Amino acid sequence: MRLFLAVPLEEPSRAALAAVQERLKAAEADVRWVEPENFHLTVAFLGDQTNGLLPDIEGVTSRVAADAKAFRIRVGGVSFFPKRGPLKTLWVGLLDGADEWRTVTQAAEEAFAPFSVPPGNKLVPHITLGRVKSEQGMDRLRAALAADAGADCGTQRADRLQLVQSFLNPAGAAYGTLGEWILK
Repeated sequence: MRLFLAVPLEEPSRAALAAVQERLKAAEADVRWVEPENFHLTVAFLGDQTNGLLPDIEGVTSRVAADAKAFRIRVGGVSFFPKRGPLKTLWVGLLDGADEWRTVTQAAEEAFAPFSVPPGNKLVPHITLGRVKSEQGMDRLRAALAADAGADCGTQRADRLQLVQSFLNPAGAAYGTLGEWILK
Protein backbone atom coordinates (compact mmCIF):
# COMPACT_ATOMS: atom_id res chain seq x y z
CA MET A 1 0.00 0.00 0.00
CA ARG A 2 1.28 3.44 -0.92
CA LEU A 3 0.26 5.73 1.96
CA PHE A 4 0.42 9.35 3.09
CA LEU A 5 -1.01 11.56 5.84
CA ALA A 6 -2.83 14.71 4.77
CA VAL A 7 -4.95 17.59 5.94
CA PRO A 8 -8.12 17.50 3.82
CA LEU A 9 -9.25 20.71 2.18
CA GLU A 10 -12.71 22.17 2.67
CA GLU A 11 -14.97 22.83 -0.32
CA PRO A 12 -14.35 26.63 -0.52
CA SER A 13 -10.57 26.04 -0.68
CA ARG A 14 -10.97 23.28 -3.28
CA ALA A 15 -13.24 25.49 -5.37
CA ALA A 16 -10.76 28.40 -5.26
CA LEU A 17 -7.91 26.04 -6.20
CA ALA A 18 -9.99 24.65 -9.07
CA ALA A 19 -10.55 28.22 -10.32
CA VAL A 20 -6.77 28.82 -10.32
CA GLN A 21 -6.33 25.50 -12.10
CA GLU A 22 -8.84 26.53 -14.79
CA ARG A 23 -6.93 29.76 -15.43
CA LEU A 24 -3.71 27.76 -15.81
CA LYS A 25 -5.44 25.26 -18.12
CA ALA A 26 -6.17 28.15 -20.50
CA ALA A 27 -2.43 28.13 -21.33
CA GLU A 28 -3.08 24.80 -23.09
CA ALA A 29 0.16 23.31 -21.80
CA ASP A 30 0.77 19.56 -21.64
CA VAL A 31 -0.14 19.00 -17.97
CA ARG A 32 -1.80 16.11 -16.15
CA TRP A 33 -4.17 17.99 -13.87
CA VAL A 34 -5.12 16.79 -10.40
CA GLU A 35 -8.85 16.32 -9.95
CA PRO A 36 -10.18 18.93 -7.47
CA GLU A 37 -11.59 16.20 -5.19
CA ASN A 38 -7.99 14.97 -4.79
CA PHE A 39 -6.56 18.30 -3.58
CA HIS A 40 -4.92 17.86 -0.16
CA LEU A 41 -2.10 19.19 2.01
CA THR A 42 0.40 16.39 2.60
CA VAL A 43 1.76 16.06 6.13
CA ALA A 44 3.89 12.93 5.67
CA PHE A 45 4.55 10.55 2.80
CA LEU A 46 4.73 7.05 4.27
CA GLY A 47 5.52 5.34 0.98
CA ASP A 48 4.92 1.66 0.35
CA GLN A 49 3.86 -0.22 3.47
CA THR A 50 2.63 -3.78 3.87
CA ASN A 51 -1.05 -4.42 4.62
CA GLY A 52 -0.12 -6.13 7.87
CA LEU A 53 1.30 -2.86 9.24
CA LEU A 54 -1.98 -0.96 8.79
CA PRO A 55 -3.15 -1.38 12.43
CA ASP A 56 0.22 -0.09 13.68
CA ILE A 57 0.16 2.81 11.21
CA GLU A 58 -3.36 3.73 12.32
CA GLY A 59 -2.22 3.61 15.96
CA VAL A 60 0.72 5.92 15.29
CA THR A 61 -1.51 8.28 13.28
CA SER A 62 -3.96 8.37 16.19
CA ARG A 63 -1.16 9.36 18.59
CA VAL A 64 0.18 12.04 16.22
CA ALA A 65 -3.31 13.53 15.85
CA ALA A 66 -3.97 13.40 19.61
CA ASP A 67 -0.78 15.38 20.27
CA ALA A 68 -1.31 17.93 17.48
CA LYS A 69 -3.22 21.16 17.77
CA ALA A 70 -5.65 22.31 15.11
CA PHE A 71 -4.50 25.42 13.25
CA ARG A 72 -5.60 27.82 10.54
CA ILE A 73 -4.16 27.80 7.05
CA ARG A 74 -4.45 30.35 4.29
CA VAL A 75 -3.93 28.74 0.91
CA GLY A 76 -2.35 30.75 -1.89
CA GLY A 77 0.67 31.67 -3.92
CA VAL A 78 0.90 29.71 -7.18
CA SER A 79 4.34 28.26 -7.86
CA PHE A 80 6.20 25.30 -9.33
CA PHE A 81 8.95 22.73 -8.76
CA PRO A 82 11.82 22.68 -9.52
CA LYS A 83 12.87 26.31 -9.46
CA ARG A 84 15.59 25.62 -12.06
CA GLY A 85 15.21 23.64 -15.22
CA PRO A 86 12.02 22.32 -16.81
CA LEU A 87 8.80 22.66 -14.81
CA LYS A 88 7.56 19.40 -13.30
CA THR A 89 4.96 20.19 -10.63
CA LEU A 90 2.50 23.10 -10.40
CA TRP A 91 1.26 23.93 -6.93
CA VAL A 92 -0.28 26.39 -4.48
CA GLY A 93 1.32 26.87 -1.07
CA LEU A 94 0.42 28.25 2.33
CA LEU A 95 0.35 31.98 2.96
CA ASP A 96 -0.36 31.34 6.67
CA GLY A 97 -0.02 28.24 8.83
CA ALA A 98 3.27 26.89 7.45
CA ASP A 99 4.99 26.88 10.85
CA GLU A 100 2.14 24.96 12.45
CA TRP A 101 2.14 22.55 9.48
CA ARG A 102 5.89 21.98 10.01
CA THR A 103 5.26 21.15 13.68
CA VAL A 104 2.74 18.43 12.75
CA THR A 105 4.96 17.23 9.89
CA GLN A 106 7.99 16.89 12.17
CA ALA A 107 5.98 15.01 14.80
CA ALA A 108 4.68 12.61 12.13
CA GLU A 109 8.17 12.12 10.70
CA GLU A 110 9.54 11.21 14.13
CA ALA A 111 6.61 8.93 14.96
CA PHE A 112 6.88 7.06 11.65
CA ALA A 113 10.69 6.62 11.72
CA PRO A 114 10.32 2.91 12.68
CA PHE A 115 8.37 2.39 9.44
CA SER A 116 11.39 3.43 7.33
CA VAL A 117 9.73 6.68 6.33
CA PRO A 118 12.43 8.94 4.87
CA PRO A 119 12.92 12.34 6.50
CA GLY A 120 10.90 15.04 4.78
CA ASN A 121 12.46 18.05 6.49
CA LYS A 122 12.90 19.80 3.14
CA LEU A 123 9.21 19.50 2.30
CA VAL A 124 7.44 22.66 1.22
CA PRO A 125 3.78 22.87 2.27
CA HIS A 126 1.84 22.73 -0.97
CA ILE A 127 -1.23 21.48 -2.80
CA THR A 128 -0.39 19.97 -6.18
CA LEU A 129 -2.47 21.30 -9.08
CA GLY A 130 -0.81 19.36 -11.88
CA ARG A 131 2.27 17.63 -13.26
CA VAL A 132 3.90 18.80 -16.47
CA LYS A 133 4.19 16.07 -19.11
CA SER A 134 6.15 17.91 -21.83
CA GLU A 135 7.47 21.33 -22.85
CA GLN A 136 4.40 22.03 -25.00
CA GLY A 137 2.94 25.46 -24.18
CA MET A 138 5.59 26.32 -21.56
CA ASP A 139 5.84 30.02 -22.43
CA ARG A 140 2.08 30.47 -22.03
CA LEU A 141 2.09 28.37 -18.85
CA ARG A 142 4.92 30.38 -17.29
CA ALA A 143 3.01 33.58 -18.08
CA ALA A 144 -0.16 32.13 -16.51
CA LEU A 145 1.80 31.07 -13.40
CA ALA A 146 3.26 34.58 -13.06
CA ALA A 147 -0.20 36.14 -13.46
CA ASP A 148 -1.59 33.94 -10.65
CA ALA A 149 1.47 34.06 -8.36
CA GLY A 150 -0.43 36.13 -5.79
CA ALA A 151 -3.61 34.05 -5.81
CA ASP A 152 -5.36 33.75 -2.44
CA CYS A 153 -7.49 30.60 -2.18
CA GLY A 154 -8.95 31.27 1.23
CA THR A 155 -8.57 30.33 4.85
CA GLN A 156 -9.69 27.19 6.60
CA ARG A 157 -9.14 25.31 9.81
CA ALA A 158 -6.70 22.39 9.60
CA ASP A 159 -8.38 20.22 12.21
CA ARG A 160 -8.15 16.68 10.81
CA LEU A 161 -5.55 14.22 9.61
CA GLN A 162 -6.44 11.60 7.05
CA LEU A 163 -4.55 8.41 6.29
CA VAL A 164 -4.79 8.07 2.51
CA GLN A 165 -3.92 5.24 0.16
CA SER A 166 -2.67 6.25 -3.27
CA PHE A 167 -3.36 4.09 -6.31
CA LEU A 168 -1.16 4.93 -9.29
CA ASN A 169 -2.55 4.37 -12.77
CA PRO A 170 -1.90 5.75 -16.27
CA ALA A 171 -4.61 8.41 -15.86
CA GLY A 172 -3.01 9.71 -12.63
CA ALA A 173 -3.32 8.92 -8.95
CA ALA A 174 -6.57 7.93 -7.29
CA TYR A 175 -6.98 8.18 -3.53
CA GLY A 176 -8.89 6.29 -0.89
CA THR A 177 -9.22 7.55 2.69
CA LEU A 178 -8.47 4.77 5.20
CA GLY A 179 -9.15 6.78 8.33
CA GLU A 180 -9.56 10.26 9.78
CA TRP A 181 -8.45 11.68 13.14
CA ILE A 182 -9.43 14.99 14.73
CA LEU A 183 -6.70 17.39 15.91
CA LYS A 184 -7.29 18.92 19.32
